[in-house]
Amino acid sequence: MYSRRSLYHTRMNDLKDFIRVHRLPQQLKQRMLEYFQTTWSVNNGIDANELLHDFPDELRADIAMHLNKDILQLPVFKGASRGCLRSLSLHIKTSFCVPGEYLIRQGDALHANYFVCSGSLEVLKDSMVLAILGLFNDKPMKKYV
Repeated sequence: MYSRRSLYHTRMNDLKDFIRVHRLPQQLKQRMLEYFQTTWSVNNGIDANELLHDFPDELRADIAMHLNKDILQLPVFKGASRGCLRSLSLHIKTSFCVPGEYLIRQGDALHANYFVCSGSLEVLKDSMVLAILGLFNDKPMKKYV
């Protein structure tokens, strides 16, 4: 427990040093600190991809299947074979967004598919909310305004 706390403080100090050295503006500094604190609170500073990197592919696939079972049970993957799901599971990456942060912006090139597994997000156009996407009682929610 103490080593985790020490690691948190070390990484937080590194982040603050980085911000200071590069003279980042206050708004960017705040966003970085909020993201760091949010991701740390969710995963206690453990990067699953880094942790599992040295494990054999077969074992990593089994672990990835377990960690991503909720996503892999979505209807979009219904017809996929077990081998396909195992392969996909190795490429799933978890992203966290703090409130007010943009996931993607109109015109951005997409390099991934996104699934909301926790919380919700707003779809905006010209600062107007077009939809709220997310989960309600662990079931997909789509609310159109």
